[in-house]
Amino acid sequence: MNKTQILAGKRILFVFCALELGGAERQGLHLARYLKRLGCDVRVWSNHAEHGIVVDHCKDAGIPWAIRRFRWPCRKSSLVRDGLRMVLALNQEKPDVILSYTNWPNVGCGLTWRLSPAKVCIWGQRNTWQLRGDAVERFAYRRVSAVLCNGEHMVDYLRHTLGETTAPVAVIHNGLELASCSKTRDEWRAELGIAEDATVVTMVANFRPQKDHPTLLHAWRNLLITIPEGRTRPRLLMAGAPQQSYEDVYQLARNLGQLDTVNFLGQVRDVSGLLASSDIGVLISTHEGLSNSVIEYMATGLPVVATDLPGTREALGDDPEQPFCKPGRRSAKITVFNKGLMVSIIIPRNRRGMGTPRCRHNGINDKPWDDDTIRVTANNLRCYNLFNRDDHMSTGKAGLTG
Repeated sequence: MNKTQILAGKRILFVFCALELGGAERQGLHLARYLKRLGCDVRVWSNHAEHGIVVDHCKDAGIPWAIRRFRWPCRKSSLVRDGLRMVLALNQEKPDVILSYTNWPNVGCGLTWRLSPAKVCIWGQRNTWQLRGDAVERFAYRRVSAVLCNGEHMVDYLRHTLGETTAPVAVIHNGLELASCSKTRDEWRAELGIAEDATVVTMVANFRPQKDHPTLLHAWRNLLITIPEGRTRPRLLMAGAPQQSYEDVYQLARNLGQLDTVNFLGQVRDVSGLLASSDIGVLISTHEGLSNSVIEYMATGLPVVATDLPGTREALGDDPEQPFCKPGRRSAKITVFNKGLMVSIIIPRNRRGMGTPRCRHNGINDKPWDDDTIRVTANNLRCYNLFNRDDHMSTGKAGLTG
């Protein structure tokens, strides 16, 4: 029985933390659209009430979406209240499979799914922070059917934080889907008032505390001082949803007098066009999973300057010429980051094009999200025959049958 026959008609529920389009949501939507094409009845939930671009993507794909509130960590009374709401909602939705992404959904679904008609619940680990390792999280983790991580280092993180589980644990690197550009390089630059000979540095990351935009701005100030008089000054583009840290980052850029060389773009749908108009991709952060942004920089052919974290190194590899800045004190990060940016700026633009071969070399999916690249995810979505087992799982629930 092939995967289409196994999955067709099954109700697959994707549970996200929010409706803003972060890395986890992008990967989930890639898979959701694919499963819908296979004939699955796909639904999307969010644990957070604010609307974002995910809603537009769901509408475009014809995928129903809803908000089902669950926050974690919280007081015991809130945990009981939100847990009961989740159980009621799951029994109304009647999913066959639950795919949760990031901490709130993972904990909420892990705690409640066995009280619903769902036959499979898969914990999707996408980051290496926020989990506290308390009794509630460990209990939820041990109740799920399977665990999917998008980086090898996350397996170690889960083992260290939540302990061992009898459920199968698999690593599936992010799939890549770079849509066609809506605007050309020249159109992007004209719209932003950027000269053709200007070097454009781009960071694609939502404004959250773990995305260390302040360090980038301090490094940017130091970098501008080194630009010789008469030379076109570079531009820094920051694309991402204006979330928790946005106001502070914007005020810092204003205080540093950088608003003439730094653009805050908000959340960008034409990421392909934005990267095509750029010359360098940067990602500076305090914690990182396997970054979509880094993989997209690589696939676009941009040189990358990034913080030396397990997730970014897993994507970029151990190239001795790769500019990494060590996590730690801001002054040290700024110094190393400036060196990396300067090296990248003086490299001729024919360095563009390095990205895709490096994706292949490092084992990262660099093809569009088609049948070839989805195959490994679809196979693992069955969780090593979770969909096709005649015996009962260790959780006491039967696997799906075709």
